[in-house]
Amino acid sequence: MRFEGLSGKRVVIWGAGREGRAAHTELARRGVSSTIVVTGSAEPPAGVVGGDAAWQELLSADAIVKSPGIPHTSPEYVALSEQGAAITSLTDLWLNENRDKVIAVTGTKGKSTTSALVHHILRGTGRTAELAGNIGIPVGPRVAGDVDCAVTEISSYQAAELSASPRVAVLTSLYPEHLPWHGGYDRYVADKLNLLAHGPDAIVLPAHTGELADRAREIAGETRVITPGDLGIRVTDDELAWEGTGSLRLADIALVGGHNLTNAALALTAVDAYLGGADRAAALAAVATFSPLAHRLEVVPSGDGRTWIDDSLATAPQAVAAALTSLTAPRTALVMGGAERNLPFDALIDALAGREDVTVVCTGPAGSRFARDAAVRVPRIRTARGFADAIEIARSVTGAGDTILLSPAAPSFDEFADYEARAAAFRAAASASTAN
Repeated sequence: MRFEGLSGKRVVIWGAGREGRAAHTELARRGVSSTIVVTGSAEPPAGVVGGDAAWQELLSADAIVKSPGIPHTSPEYVALSEQGAAITSLTDLWLNENRDKVIAVTGTKGKSTTSALVHHILRGTGRTAELAGNIGIPVGPRVAGDVDCAVTEISSYQAAELSASPRVAVLTSLYPEHLPWHGGYDRYVADKLNLLAHGPDAIVLPAHTGELADRAREIAGETRVITPGDLGIRVTDDELAWEGTGSLRLADIALVGGHNLTNAALALTAVDAYLGGADRAAALAAVATFSPLAHRLEVVPSGDGRTWIDDSLATAPQAVAAALTSLTAPRTALVMGGAERNLPFDALIDALAGREDVTVVCTGPAGSRFARDAAVRVPRIRTARGFADAIEIARSVTGAGDTILLSPAAPSFDEFADYEARAAAFRAAASASTAN
């Protein structure tokens, strides 16, 4: 669906969060009036329609601009879909208008860091670029103006509504995540890979083989697929080398963890594909000056001689397993757990099996399940009464020179409003710590 198609229509915005309000502002800027509604029993914010009136607004709408957080499995969404309602999103409307100058990045793990790297590399090669999307900045006029490229992080929620693909699509990884929202793994994959289904010029993948490549080809057909290897980019656990250009050692850059070298390789490939050939020396040099995102394996200040690492955005078990590969401390306390989504912990249990150097401190419903599932294979597990208790346990099993890693493998909603609030509690504990 396109913005101009909404002119003169009865438009209802479903959801009053950041993206819903951004959609309302953008439509008003274009002369399209809209009504914001929320469904459910909670009291709606000021100026927002709720309750039975909200449902009636949705039923009578010519077009519904849905916020990403409303699941396709909800009874309201199912009912509206069965009635043939025209449902779109701010991301879909924007991408239909701007697809020729968009690099969009999705994936279960690595999409935020890869998006930020693409943005940084473009600027490092002298291009103008803006960063938006699921990274926390709604798309809109700021990323639709006179720029060379709009780098857009796309979640599976956002991808599900799309009727357009970007010029270059990047897929970082694929494994189970957000399954209740989508209604199962196959539906999750189909929704996420919908990013590829509408004619991108190129798709960037980590490799030409494996489930991700197979699934991508099923969706995208004959679209050109490019991998870092096709450009002569090779990644090991501790180095990224670009044939004929140079190399970067992990120890000499700000990125933490060998998996982030893979993200950097994907970002370099995406920029090269988008530009039809980048200044490779400048692109590689840009990776060397990149600063990691907040809450992504970010070392935070402390006063006790320990290394405190905030990885609060790691809400999938595979992401935590990857984080563990980056640690070199004699002892590590891994603070994990939170709200329950019933994702399998197999990958994380495999990563921790037999490791005497890591004490896993479990909190929340997800942490309790991990403690039960991992009891036979993971030697050091402690169960906390809550997040504050988990921090105290982590301090008690570590000392100067050791690491305390917050990498939860679960959402924060058991105790916190969001991952940022959880990270703030972790950082406050680190800041207040003193040597013992």
